[in-house]
Amino acid sequence: MRFVVHHVLIWLAGGLGSVPVAIVVATVLLRAALLPLSLRGYRAERVRARLAPQLEEIRRRHGKEPVVAAEKTSELLRREGSGPFAGFVPMLAQAPFVWLLYREFTGNSMHGYTLLGGDLTARLVAHPGLLVGWGIVAALVCVAVWNLRQVPAGTPLLVRVLAFGTVAVAPFVPVAAGVYLVTSGVWTAVERRIFRGKPAPTSG
Repeated sequence: MRFVVHHVLIWLAGGLGSVPVAIVVATVLLRAALLPLSLRGYRAERVRARLAPQLEEIRRRHGKEPVVAAEKTSELLRREGSGPFAGFVPMLAQAPFVWLLYREFTGNSMHGYTLLGGDLTARLVAHPGLLVGWGIVAALVCVAVWNLRQVPAGTPLLVRVLAFGTVAVAPFVPVAAGVYLVTSGVWTAVERRIFRGKPAPTSG
């Protein structure tokens, strides 16, 4: 499968005249193909938000009976055409494809191709003066802040911190993977803005 991914990237690069642009296009095509799964996840979020009072009542009544609480929660969600793990299915389905792309972007096949003068296999942690590396970090910070502004009020601190996870990872991955992270991050931010609607006001 990785062999296929590699040749698709090379084919795109040949047609577009740029490997970095091919990475962006390949990432967009992947996310677009998986959009139906993402929509299921957003629908599950809306169902849970609408049923929040009833779910809280189940937890209150059956807090000491976790099995009963789980059964009643599942039954309630199924009646609404959802399920307890509906929000996780899209992420699980995307994981193998994302992993294949990431493996390709971190492989030696990217060596010799550049972006803003930086080799696509270079890592910021090993090359502190890498201009494109700092550009990727800055772009990921912007994406993280954008995502953070969209989370509902009362979101746990851990979730807010995780929004900056890719920023922490970026210096340790090759430039090619950084381009993927930025592209995927921008797609996710726009997707959430469109399908979650207007962001709720955040506290603090």
